[in-house]
Amino acid sequence: MKKIAVISMMLLVAASAFAKKDWKGKVVDEKGEPVAYATVAVLSQVDSTVLCGVTTGEDGLFNIVTKDTGGIMMVSLLGYQTVCLSPVDGAVITLKEDATMLEGAAVSAVMPKTTLTGEGLQTNVRGSVLENAGNANDVLAKTPGMVKGRNGLEVIGKGAPLIYINGHKVSDAGELDRLQSNEIQSVEVITNPGAQYDASVRSVVRIKTIRRKGDGFGFGINASDAQSLRWARGNDAVADLKLNYRSGGLDFFGGVNYRQDTGRQESDLVKTTMGKDYLMEEKGDLISEGRDNRLSGNAGMNWQIADNHFLGGKVEWTKSLRENGYSLVNDAVYRNGTLDENITTVTDDALGEKGGSKLGANLYYNGKIAGKLGVDVNLDYYGTGSSTISSSAETCSTSDDRAIQSMNSADGRLYAAKAVFSYPIWTGQLEAGTEETFSRRYENYSISGIDIPASEARVKEDNYAGFVNYGFMLPFGQFGAGLRYEYVHYEYIDELKPENNIPRSYSNLFPTFSYAGAAGPVQLMFNYSRKTKRPNYAYLSNAIRYNSRYVWQSGDARLQPKTSHNLSAMAAWKFITVGVDYARTDNAILTWSAPYNEEGVVLVRPRNIDSPYRTLGIFVSLTPTIGPWNLNYSFAVQPQWLTLDLQDPREDSGIRVARFSGKPICMAQMFNTFTLNGGWQLEVGGTLITPGYTENIYLKNWYCDVSAAVQKTLLKDGSLVLRLEGSDLIGAAHNDVDTDFGSHTIMQTNRMDTQKVKLSVRYNFNAAKSKYLGTGAGTDSRRRM
Repeated sequence: MKKIAVISMMLLVAASAFAKKDWKGKVVDEKGEPVAYATVAVLSQVDSTVLCGVTTGEDGLFNIVTKDTGGIMMVSLLGYQTVCLSPVDGAVITLKEDATMLEGAAVSAVMPKTTLTGEGLQTNVRGSVLENAGNANDVLAKTPGMVKGRNGLEVIGKGAPLIYINGHKVSDAGELDRLQSNEIQSVEVITNPGAQYDASVRSVVRIKTIRRKGDGFGFGINASDAQSLRWARGNDAVADLKLNYRSGGLDFFGGVNYRQDTGRQESDLVKTTMGKDYLMEEKGDLISEGRDNRLSGNAGMNWQIADNHFLGGKVEWTKSLRENGYSLVNDAVYRNGTLDENITTVTDDALGEKGGSKLGANLYYNGKIAGKLGVDVNLDYYGTGSSTISSSAETCSTSDDRAIQSMNSADGRLYAAKAVFSYPIWTGQLEAGTEETFSRRYENYSISGIDIPASEARVKEDNYAGFVNYGFMLPFGQFGAGLRYEYVHYEYIDELKPENNIPRSYSNLFPTFSYAGAAGPVQLMFNYSRKTKRPNYAYLSNAIRYNSRYVWQSGDARLQPKTSHNLSAMAAWKFITVGVDYARTDNAILTWSAPYNEEGVVLVRPRNIDSPYRTLGIFVSLTPTIGPWNLNYSFAVQPQWLTLDLQDPREDSGIRVARFSGKPICMAQMFNTFTLNGGWQLEVGGTLITPGYTENIYLKNWYCDVSAAVQKTLLKDGSLVLRLEGSDLIGAAHNDVDTDFGSHTIMQTNRMDTQKVKLSVRYNFNAAKSKYLGTGAGTDSRRRM
């Protein structure tokens, strides 16, 4: 890290020594909105070679320094027409959209325009049909490069993303529900996060909200109620209040949110366990229900000390008011083909005395020194505390009944700091920084009614990282390269059995490369990155937990991080976007189930697999507009290659080679929006997913989620919106799975509580975008905690 700092300072001094002329200015679009990340370069009048250049900031401002006072200034950004002019200090430069991107589109209300950046896809929401899509979750589900399916919102081929709103990390999923679509300026889906992000982050979504002007008091109210059509008690309710007061350079904001989430699942299961001398089958059904009520809030301030100098802080908290879970399992147990016993298990889960809570705080400074050196510093704290009591009553036809009670409590603390420095050099920008994260987690588990030992353990993890990025522009494209170094020291401390203590250290380099350019009217992007994924802290606990008479669960403190190599390419032409993503993962972590003893008990725990896990994702997005009809169609195919040697006593060698390949998952998302007069908007569409393999699981049914919505905008400024929507209208948004662990297999059919009707109301008065610029630190450890 000292070497990186010395090299960076040498480059900064060298760049300053030859500076002769300062040109400042601003780049805007045709609506007068600032254009971020545009390249401003000075070219030689003799041969048009690039002499120097910078990129614009979030505010569209630039400051270019050059000793050549007679050059040509060129301003460019993919998706806009390039502008060339004589250098002028204080110029306001307007970029016009590239007409070739919009040829043939007859528009009355348009689909959002998507352009490629050096990192991914940027979609403009303001002024498009997505502006009235509902909330941020609804917008993301219809953004090119993303999909909403079995596992919620995902970047195609990259999994669940890390999400930022105006630079601050989203730690509460409810924040996306509270952010309304008409507040969003743009969404950028980053498929190749640079070295400034933790090495475990495979995808990032950056949401930028509309920059409102003016001082004064503003507030926003959002309320919704979703009623299940299958379960009378299935009611999801949201009430949200946001407040903002702005005066001069001071911005105060806060809010409070109440949520009630419910869920119900009905399943049929067949579990088969094979031992040396027995074959055991469990055939049964499961009913599971849950309810979660929580209250959350936030408060903070931002102070714009001067131009390009911001200071601020915020506090966020969440308190669980009620968490209840109920499950009923009926099992018929067969041994070697003969019915052995019938077992009924009723389990109730509830909050313990400590309940559940989260508290987060962030302090930041963001600014520029001498108009050139960018500084972004963040200090973060995050704490969690929870306790759960689980009570199970087992009734058995052939043996004694059981009453089992367990208690689990966990506390976590995280302290993090991150500093990023940036400086314009030649035609690009050098960025270097450091990030430190210190995590502590304590967990205590005890159980009565069965002979399973209690556990008490602590996990300590310290992560020291340094990174450097350089992005620059040449006449034929934008290039970027980065390198991140991470040193991690980890300790698992067993408070009851010190002989189980595990200390470990890791030292790794993670490079990233990117290119973005154009071939005529076609935008192109290519990326490479090396990433890692460290196990969640709950996975690192050796405690054995009781699920049912024949299913126990544990973690593994010896679990190793997984690493992956990622290659991706994208192309965009008019309303068509095509993407390809390939990944090879070593030491992949799978949840595994295997016989624990000769009585038929299986232990479920995570494990690293020896074979490489390779995946490929290919997608096509189409977003044309035909009069009032706006189409948003995405199609994807995701094959995988995975071969495992499974322990199977049915084989003479005891090993069975299993190939989880050859049946790719195919996906289609088709959303249709009709924008009508009088503030009316109609939507109908759906998601279709075919059977196929994911890891060692075969998804064996067709998943189909059909949705529809009608929306009405009221008042002259459109500040009042009423929306009625329905999800899973044909009742086919569920998944059936076959899982193969070798000596243990599970076949499961599911019926989920996803068929719902939702009514929502939102109202904004003098809404103002928060000026908060904190980006946060320690984001990966926070997710793992």
